[in-house]
Amino acid sequence: MLMRLQKYSLEVKYKPGKELHVADALSRACLNEHKEILIDEEMEVNCISHQLPVSEEKLRDFRNATAEDPELRLVAKAIQSGWPEKQRQLPDNIKQYWTFREELSYEDGLIFKNSRLVVPHTMRSEMLRKVHESHLGIVKCKERARDVLFWPGMAKQIEEVVAHCAVCNTHRHNNPKEPLMPHPVPERAWEKVGVDLFHFNDSEFLLCVDYFSKFPEIVKLRGTTSKHIIIALKSIFARLGVPDELFSDNGRQLVSQEMEDFSTAWDFKHTTSSPTFPQSNGQAERAVQTVKNLLKKAQDSGGDPYLALLEYRNTPLDGVGLSPAQLLLGRRLKSKLPVSKALLQPALHENARSDLVRRQDRQKQSFDQRTRTLSELQDGENVRIRQGSKWEPDTVINKHNLPRSYIVKTPSGQVYRRNRRHLLQTKET
Repeated sequence: MLMRLQKYSLEVKYKPGKELHVADALSRACLNEHKEILIDEEMEVNCISHQLPVSEEKLRDFRNATAEDPELRLVAKAIQSGWPEKQRQLPDNIKQYWTFREELSYEDGLIFKNSRLVVPHTMRSEMLRKVHESHLGIVKCKERARDVLFWPGMAKQIEEVVAHCAVCNTHRHNNPKEPLMPHPVPERAWEKVGVDLFHFNDSEFLLCVDYFSKFPEIVKLRGTTSKHIIIALKSIFARLGVPDELFSDNGRQLVSQEMEDFSTAWDFKHTTSSPTFPQSNGQAERAVQTVKNLLKKAQDSGGDPYLALLEYRNTPLDGVGLSPAQLLLGRRLKSKLPVSKALLQPALHENARSDLVRRQDRQKQSFDQRTRTLSELQDGENVRIRQGSKWEPDTVINKHNLPRSYIVKTPSGQVYRRNRRHLLQTKET
């Protein structure tokens, strides 16, 4: 405390108690007067520098660097001779020290901000390397540095060092979820259909789900080649019609030349989702999860899986009040439950789409509360691609025609298509 007060010129004045209109708590609880030794006569002036846990050689390096630093020489001069009354009276390169000038002290060739050492320019790179030597994150590196060191702009430089660190970028956490970008609700039933494969009970199945009605169709496959999938799709299309668009993932059976020829011959558009990003085909993924649960429960309970599918197709959608069967076929399906003839009659539902849009908007609003939009990537930008649990170096070639999808190239020359969430933007060069 005494060391800090040495830079002030204090004048103590006595003021009678009757003039103290608002007395502080200690003014009425004084101690008996006694002789007090406030400072040891042999106390060394440079006690702060002696407490630095560094070698004498490193202290000498700091002193020499401080003495050779033009900026810190001016700061030391201002500390020793006194700061001017106005900031504008200072040289431009030390005006940034004005706001905390009262916290600065000069001691044995070193400058301190309170008890933290002010690092000269020539030694800041070395200090940044040591602060990040353990590869802590940005916040932890800042806290560690602020505990013992100081120089103007230190926090921003630490951010730059961590952002350019290849080791840290390799082991970064996943990107945050982006706001939901749902597929637009189709204008009519069976206009857009999602397709996916799933495995259950040692068998392979193909699932088709209508993006409008959420009506699922499943077919047990004899094989998982493109030929077997095309036969299954033909049987479904023969019953319900050919959709305008078929949406799938990038499985080898679904992006083959045979599938391309099939889509051309049957006159429908085949669109694929971003590889390794099943959320973009979320309608089919969710339908697979629902159907597999129905099959598992039917198997465990000894029930009939076909009845389970029938009842699911007959169950009204939340927030819509109409079942997948009503939305696709325009009528309820007769099941084991008793139902009047009037309820089995076909009916038109003109407001069904607006109800589906409101339902989808509510789902998006709920999902988006925990998301953040990621910035766009530019052609030729250096990024990292998620490979397993690590981020590997990559370069953006161009943006794909589908939203949030990019074509990237690895250093080995491999080309991938990836969703924005699987690409990490870095400041590496």
